[in-house]
Amino acid sequence: MGRNLSQQEFCLDKIDQTWKNFFQQESEKDYFFPLLTKINEEYKNYKCWPRKENIFRLFREISIDNIKVVILGQDPYHLPEVADGLAFSTQKPNYIPASLKNIFLELSQDLSCSLPTKSNLLPWVKEGVFLLNTALTVKDGQALSHMKLWEEFIYSLLKYLNNYNREIIWIFWGQKARKIGEQCGISQINNHVLISAHPSPYSAEHGFFGSQPFSKTNKLLTSLKKEPINWLSIMKPRLEKN
Repeated sequence: MGRNLSQQEFCLDKIDQTWKNFFQQESEKDYFFPLLTKINEEYKNYKCWPRKENIFRLFREISIDNIKVVILGQDPYHLPEVADGLAFSTQKPNYIPASLKNIFLELSQDLSCSLPTKSNLLPWVKEGVFLLNTALTVKDGQALSHMKLWEEFIYSLLKYLNNYNREIIWIFWGQKARKIGEQCGISQINNHVLISAHPSPYSAEHGFFGSQPFSKTNKLLTSLKKEPINWLSIMKPRLEKN
């Protein structure tokens, strides 16, 4: 796949300008264009998620300079029309995925607030929360099916972010996220890292509930003299245009 075609196919020409250096760096590595070619083939031959225009959506929605917190998920939701390009988020109407339900339960307990009813987490991204999956695509109905394909890209991205800003708060939910962080040189010794179980229904009872990631993140940000995250921003109704 040629460079110009990849720009159009994956909307890379629409990413925030602050990511240009990172994508330029990756495009010079041997893996990058074969990765895009492989992903393009997967989308042609199978149903995959999120929609192709949203694979790199996260890089359109936030400047690298505005990132305060990174939450590392796994792969996108593999059910139809659920994944939207932001980890744990969905714009599917009247639907809250199981892991997100548990995230909302912990948010409610941690911050003594009502349960959110909207699954669109874009307001968190606009607050400075980088909602990153460890794979940016997945085959329909086949969890973890593209994890290996994205490994080099994700590792490069995490290392780049860590070198770019040493004051990022890292939230690793689950052993896979913790291990990836450590392999990228991001540890509790040298970084601001919060680790707990994953919010999945299979593990939330074993260390996610009661971990208080939202209040702990804001305490860390305050200690760094940064504005805390308004985690309740997802509850604000969006103003309708006339």
